[in-house]
Amino acid sequence: MSLVAAGFLDQRVTIQTLTVVRGTLGGHDETWSPLATVWAQMMDMTGREIFQAKAMGSAATVLITIRFRTDVRASQRILFSDGSLARIEWIRHVTRKERLELYCLRLDD
Repeated sequence: MSLVAAGFLDQRVTIQTLTVVRGTLGGHDETWSPLATVWAQMMDMTGREIFQAKAMGSAATVLITIRFRTDVRASQRILFSDGSLARIEWIRHVTRKERLELYCLRLDD
């Protein structure tokens, strides 16, 4: 099994998960909590790749590659080091337990 070379993972991103907490007035509030901060490789998708993603039912604009994790879900989002956000649209498992490709939609564009 070949692992992802560390030199390619040159960006720090935080995976966030939606958490429902009890509000002060008895209701429920939704908040985003950090799940993990990981090293990642980010690539803005080209026009052709965006078209192919839309054909698969996704509106992805950025591809983020991270080491394999079992706790990453499409319902989560990514916080970049510059404070911008992206929603995980779908996840591709690349080879067995090697890495994950996260097809994401930037929320700040």
